[in-house]
Amino acid sequence: MLTWSNCLGNPQRPGDHTDPETGLLVCGVCGEAKQIRIDLPWRKEVVPVACRCVREENAARKEALAQEEAAYRLARRRTSCFGGDDRKAGFTFATDDRRDAQLSDRVRGYVQHFAEFCREGRGLLLLGPTGTGKTFYACCIANALLEAGYSARVTNFAQIANELQGTFDKQGVHNALLRPDLLVLDDLAAERDTSFMNEIVFQVIDARCATQKPMIVTSNLSAQAFFKPDSIERGRVFSRLKEVCIPLSVTGSDRREEQLRQRVADDLARLKSKDRGAK
Repeated sequence: MLTWSNCLGNPQRPGDHTDPETGLLVCGVCGEAKQIRIDLPWRKEVVPVACRCVREENAARKEALAQEEAAYRLARRRTSCFGGDDRKAGFTFATDDRRDAQLSDRVRGYVQHFAEFCREGRGLLLLGPTGTGKTFYACCIANALLEAGYSARVTNFAQIANELQGTFDKQGVHNALLRPDLLVLDDLAAERDTSFMNEIVFQVIDARCATQKPMIVTSNLSAQAFFKPDSIERGRVFSRLKEVCIPLSVTGSDRREEQLRQRVADDLARLKSKDRGAK
């Protein structure tokens, strides 16, 4: 039977009963009234109200919906940030082994104070040999900021060059690099050393600097090579980065080489037959 209570999401349930004193319906679980009597100019009317059970159920549904929407928005931000690179998307502080505790603390501190750094347009420059964790920490920062509600994008100049060469809308590509709150430029100086690439590098970095939007830049260059560039083209790019990025040295052994050696050892162990008599 359709009732006012059913229409307003407060249906009568088993255990509900009528209060003999008021004549109003009472919830059989929480004991609160599910109806109230109001005085209208022409008559008295009994109308449904939400008891505590219904209010809690509605609040739980609202919270679940909010969590689903937040998860959906985060997934969209993560896809926009990393594209189809699931490996980089999986780099988070939860998987940080803190082998270099000081560096780990510093990059976490950048996340904690990002609102301030963002207003100032201040980013990070991670310099060091290959395999030491520069990209890992840059992506950890991006992931942490995505979870905090910011937007980010992780790319490199080879990808940017491909996007520019594959479209007539060059300005659209550059505009897309200006939108995120944080732009991660991975492997600076690994791109081809041509006038075309050098101009792309300068345009992207100069535009982010001009709009005071922060960048995290990683490079296999040593600190000496960065602060004493070997060409005018690199010199003007590095000069802009010095103005807006905090340099951090990332040192240590090549983790990728360590992982490769361990993988080979594991594979060789698997190739050994458990059955000594097998031929």
